[in-house]
Amino acid sequence: MNKTIFIIVLTLLSTLLLAQSQDMNLKKINFPQAFVHAGKEFPAGPYWVVLTSKEGQPLFTVHNAQQELLFEELAVVKARSGGKMNAPFRVKKEFLKEREYFRIRVSTPSQWLMGYFLVKK
Repeated sequence: MNKTIFIIVLTLLSTLLLAQSQDMNLKKINFPQAFVHAGKEFPAGPYWVVLTSKEGQPLFTVHNAQQELLFEELAVVKARSGGKMNAPFRVKKEFLKEREYFRIRVSTPSQWLMGYFLVKK
């Protein structure tokens, strides 16, 4: 009995660790306006975005068309309760009030992970 419980717990832990280490490739996201990150301007257009983690912190990595890393942006994490999802995650892109920020929000069954990008004025 104890051996069976140990095997079940070990299997669950390995599954959880595997799921946490996998990156979420958000694919190509079109940034509709130029934006600024760390004082550098980036033109409007398509960028490849991946949600990953580094040292336990979730972050968005933004790549150009050649898949070269441009920068990393820490994700803002908010707990999400309820709501059933058919997919492992959903992506929503939107401008915030007065179009000051472009936001990418990734919804998972348990949380929202958000990246904010300052729109160039």
